[in-house]
Amino acid sequence: MGRATSWSAACWLLLGAVGCSSGRTVVLGDQTPEPYHFGTPQIVAELNAPPDRTDNPTLTGDLLEIYFTSDRVSGNGDVWFATRTRATDPFGAPAPVTAVNTDGFETSSAISTDGLTLWFGSDRPGGAGDIDVWVSTRASRTEPWSTPVNVVDLNSPVDDIPRPPGQHGLVMPLSSQRTDPQSYETYLAARPSSGAPFSTPVLISQLVFTTRSTVDGFLSEDGLTLFYSSGAREPVAADGGATDGGKPDSGAAADSGVPVTTSDLYVAWRRSVDDEFTVTQPLSDLNTTMYDERDPWLTPDGKTLYFTSNRSGTLTIYTAPVLSP
Repeated sequence: MGRATSWSAACWLLLGAVGCSSGRTVVLGDQTPEPYHFGTPQIVAELNAPPDRTDNPTLTGDLLEIYFTSDRVSGNGDVWFATRTRATDPFGAPAPVTAVNTDGFETSSAISTDGLTLWFGSDRPGGAGDIDVWVSTRASRTEPWSTPVNVVDLNSPVDDIPRPPGQHGLVMPLSSQRTDPQSYETYLAARPSSGAPFSTPVLISQLVFTTRSTVDGFLSEDGLTLFYSSGAREPVAADGGATDGGKPDSGAAADSGVPVTTSDLYVAWRRSVDDEFTVTQPLSDLNTTMYDERDPWLTPDGKTLYFTSNRSGTLTIYTAPVLSP
């Protein structure tokens, strides 16, 4: 992205050998955190449904349920899920989450780590903007999902799209067009406790770029590491969709004749939850030059990254093992 800055000497003098992100230890005098490296990505084959897209993977903390979005069957964006009995097993047959889907567009399903809260974006009536954040809950993992309600505190007159809360479930990174209706930027919305209302979303100004959008944020449990995807800002497509610099998962641009530029995966770090994200790096082991990479989600043990790519011809969920740090 051409916008990476190094940690200052003052940071290291202050921190010494204290970890600067998810449990890692830094060495006095280092200029940047150790970059991420990944093994070969693999398709999650049991969730694949070409030529229909499958994207936006998020999982429960025990890795036994995965929620994602797909335009299979209905032809619109819908929320789907799949389960498994062990984290090392393949997922069972996917099914739609009928309690939250409509005849309209649902996107960016974001499941809480305990599996009891499901946020998603939708263009259904009753919202503040074209796409709003909605939420559904359930009393236990075996109970049905409740009727979705609009998350008023997170929405604006334009598009707002959720991601799973990080920082111990207290901070949601969401994508919004409220800064620029032609592009998405990443905001953080905090709450004092689980179940409490979110505060007004605050723009991550360090990740605002004149030529690129930032979307699909995934915030680590300690709140110090943010994975995201970024693509060139693009005009809204004639059919109401957008290219990859706009609506992050509609897929509309490819069918509209509007040129599509690829999005890539990045990671950003900060030294405390009160500081700015001052270092960014591309996930070069996963990015391609001709295809999209987006929707990062890191397992709680930090060993596997789920993401979406269309390198196989359609947007599909992949996993990649984390080799380092």
